[in-house]
Amino acid sequence: MFSESFLHLLLYSTVLLVVVYQVTWTYAKLRDVPGPFVAKFSNLWRLLVVWRRDSHDRYLELHKHYGDLVRIGPNCVSISKPDMIQSIYGIQKGYVKSDFYAVWQNIVNGKRTPSLVFTTDEAQHAIMKRPVAPAFSLSTLVEFEPLIDSTTAVFLSRLDELYASSGKVCDLGQWLQWYAFDVIGALSFSKRLGFMERAEDVEGIIDSVAANFDRCSVLGQMPWLDLWTYKNPIYLRFFAKPLSSPILGFGQRRMQERLNGDEEDKTDEAAITDPTLREKVLHRRILSKPDFLSRFLTLHKEQPDVVTDRQVLAYLFANVNAGSDTIGSTLRAVFYYLLKNPASLGELMKELQGAQQSRKLSTPLPTWPECQALPHLNAVIKEALRLNPALALPMERVVPPSGLKIGDIFLPPGTVVGINPWVLHRDKRIFGHDAEQWQPRRWLDGDAEKVKYMEQHLLTFGAGKRTCLGRHIAMLELTKLVPALLMRYEMKLAEPEKEWRVINSWAVRQEGLDVLLSRR
Repeated sequence: MFSESFLHLLLYSTVLLVVVYQVTWTYAKLRDVPGPFVAKFSNLWRLLVVWRRDSHDRYLELHKHYGDLVRIGPNCVSISKPDMIQSIYGIQKGYVKSDFYAVWQNIVNGKRTPSLVFTTDEAQHAIMKRPVAPAFSLSTLVEFEPLIDSTTAVFLSRLDELYASSGKVCDLGQWLQWYAFDVIGALSFSKRLGFMERAEDVEGIIDSVAANFDRCSVLGQMPWLDLWTYKNPIYLRFFAKPLSSPILGFGQRRMQERLNGDEEDKTDEAAITDPTLREKVLHRRILSKPDFLSRFLTLHKEQPDVVTDRQVLAYLFANVNAGSDTIGSTLRAVFYYLLKNPASLGELMKELQGAQQSRKLSTPLPTWPECQALPHLNAVIKEALRLNPALALPMERVVPPSGLKIGDIFLPPGTVVGINPWVLHRDKRIFGHDAEQWQPRRWLDGDAEKVKYMEQHLLTFGAGKRTCLGRHIAMLELTKLVPALLMRYEMKLAEPEKEWRVINSWAVRQEGLDVLLSRR
């Protein structure tokens, strides 16, 4: 018989050997990839980096120090190297989204209901994308332009009323956020949601979107934490609400308003005495509005097995979650960099005023074709998308069975890799020696091949088959609003020497865009 002390020694030794083996294996798996020492053993390192909300700057510093590949977790590598986008995000390359995206999936009545962005199943993504892709195509822009124009007209009126003649400081960053949400309301529901009229966060939805980004960006660094907390089966069964996200609830309330009939619809239908006829007429009006909700409900009626009730909510969630915060971020960047660089602003104003004088630019609401024909305006938009990509964490993918070889380093199957747009967009090998500076002329002065090469390295809207569906609408909104504001107002920063604060929780938010406005 073994003594009790010997058994204790054996047990402790076994535990120690298991720990040593696990630590050694974890370290050795990607031992050739440099990075912070702690990150080689635990994802807690990158969770804390993201929790601090300055990960965009931290990752940029890490790549400057370590080079093209940085190990940011035991099984996670951040890549910032020219000509790697197609290798990782290209169609038919076999790289699928990591569990980072699973954290963002919502729960509806106890079941996961991922949106297009957050599904990790490529087959499911194809099924979800196919019915709605036409609604986001270039050909639909002509239908959406009047909705954007009506919202812009309200925006200009509110700025006139509150700031242009009063001398009060305008928190333009806040107003651009409200504008972006009201545009999404117009495009999704055919009515503004009241952010600008009320000058407040309607139903707290902006705070809800920000809180969702804050929580999920952190939990996404250690996805098992989400399974232990918000998606814990016990929690979901006994404590979770039918809709896991306030954003889903917001979309559901708007959908219910439509299904119940808008007030003007109810008034018109009251004159129809036949209940069946009244229901049919109201239903046709519900589906005839030129917005996303009508398109989604039509698809639900035509393909109920594919576009379910839950799927309609997922589509609306994507519109509200991704189509407002990210556009607001880019709009803030455009005006911040222009106001910080008076020469750049002056060059753009010269182009806009010249186009107006030659009657090639309508005011106060320029048209989409007119804006497309302005080279410097489009260069400004592109530069803002480069310097301020709305999403600024590595876009994680899982290395397929073939593995990934980069130079002398081989990344085995199952390794999580990703390119951070914030870092790649500042690579001097791609964008020149002034890559970290605001310079719209890089898109105008370079030769055609150089410009094409830079464009191929813009990850603002993603890449490959998971490219953002709403990119055309985003460009429509951005390109039309910038000249509308600049042609109407003289603008200057209230505190020219003050730098704004950038907060990164995957979606980039900024604080500190106070301006003084006056009518031209």
